[in-house]
Amino acid sequence: MIFLLGLITTQTGVMYAMRLTDIYGKNRYAIMVFIYVTCTILSFFLLSDKTLFYNTHAGRTAFCLALYNGPLMAAGLYYITYSIRTNGTPISTTFNRLGILIPTGVSILIFRESPESIQLVGILIAVFSIIYINSGKEKREHNHVKSMPLLFGIFFIGGLIDLNSKLYDVYGDNTLKDHYTFYTFAICIVASLLLALAKDRSVHWNDIWIGILIGIPNAFTLSLTLKAVELLPAYIVFPAASAGVILIVNLINYFILHEDLSRQEKIATGLIAIALVMINL
Repeated sequence: MIFLLGLITTQTGVMYAMRLTDIYGKNRYAIMVFIYVTCTILSFFLLSDKTLFYNTHAGRTAFCLALYNGPLMAAGLYYITYSIRTNGTPISTTFNRLGILIPTGVSILIFRESPESIQLVGILIAVFSIIYINSGKEKREHNHVKSMPLLFGIFFIGGLIDLNSKLYDVYGDNTLKDHYTFYTFAICIVASLLLALAKDRSVHWNDIWIGILIGIPNAFTLSLTLKAVELLPAYIVFPAASAGVILIVNLINYFILHEDLSRQEKIATGLIAIALVMINL
């Protein structure tokens, strides 16, 4: 449970740090590069064994899974920021969060994880709340969908990224999880650097410090997800993490930042709190 709470905390930190991109950022491609440079450096220092590669079946499996996960993570970050600018934040966030349906469904249908009835109801309430909190009349009026394929893209990419943590839990070696994390972020650097070279090669000081600020909590997100999935069923980890972030963000916005919540947001926040209790029973 402590790893799940840590995952919710780091994802919340990433969400707030990401807000700085549109406010102070100059080149989002450069920001991506420095996010993953920061993640790679931190993940390297977290390696208990600094051997970079093991020429064993477990080592090759970890590298191959990272070779698949890295470009997905870079693409996920690129497309979610692009969708926010195209379709608006609420609906982009909704589709991205709903990606949890992919790892949750695969874990239940293929890996035979069996939630209790009350947990299944909690999952359904959490999914409903994610949709409900971002579907108000005012938000619909100000966030017209301009690219439905882009929304489905961030749904599938986000879901596949989460699913990869479960895949590593099933097929990977637990002793090399930190190496898998390091490989993933290192490959993310290559993918984001190629994107930056193709799109915009300029680098500003703001891009550097924003990338570092986002990269610090993001560096721990993958390793905490792997540890949470190792100890808890995926049908608990992914819905609880996604709903938990929304709950914490709304509480911070209301009690600390003194932002008004709409009636719809208050209802959804209450439903999410109930769903989290039911999922974790």
